[in-house]
Amino acid sequence: MKTPRHFKKWFDGWPELVCFDLDGTLVDSVPDIALSVDAFLAEQGAPLAGEVLVRSWVGFGSAKLIEQAMAWANIDPNKHEECYRTFLKYYFEHLSDRTTLYPNVKELLKAFKHQGVPVALITNKPSVFIKPILDYFEITEHFGWFLGADTLEERKPSALPLLHCSEAIEAEPEKCLMIGDSITDFRAANNAGFKCALVTYGYNQGVDLLSLGADAVMDDLAELLI
Repeated sequence: MKTPRHFKKWFDGWPELVCFDLDGTLVDSVPDIALSVDAFLAEQGAPLAGEVLVRSWVGFGSAKLIEQAMAWANIDPNKHEECYRTFLKYYFEHLSDRTTLYPNVKELLKAFKHQGVPVALITNKPSVFIKPILDYFEITEHFGWFLGADTLEERKPSALPLLHCSEAIEAEPEKCLMIGDSITDFRAANNAGFKCALVTYGYNQGVDLLSLGADAVMDDLAELLI
């Protein structure tokens, strides 16, 4: 991807701030997440869910993911803390075994850096996992903020994480952009008054992204640049 001269036409120039989701937007983390889910299922003597099924569950945070997997396997809900602890331990030890970076992520981040656009990472993943993943793919330096599910009092779809970043640099919400892959990201952007671009290759939980009314729905991050 060549360094572009312009950004999407719905900005006069470049955005004042860009916020990225992580899972399903920058990285395909499901292969490692699925193995971590299967680790706690196996410990409970339950059938393994596998990657395809887990892929349909992700997107609402890890605690919800564990609830879904437990319900599917008919595991006693009172064992949630035990299962969650096993999941987190296994996942932390295998964060990047099979996780991959999506196409044009580094190129887009470099374009923002070249233009001096501040970039934030806002995910509903526990914050302890964020930097190790970014470090593994050597993209940590591009982000001025790392906000996980437990960083602030509220998480996406709340506007709080997005506004936390925009207010820190006195950026106008309508001149800021949220890039994600799900209705959660869309609602967060909408609640904050941000523009929103959604990628089709991520974890959309079966929601038709075109029906949401985002400013852009794209198959490749490179489509943001013109």
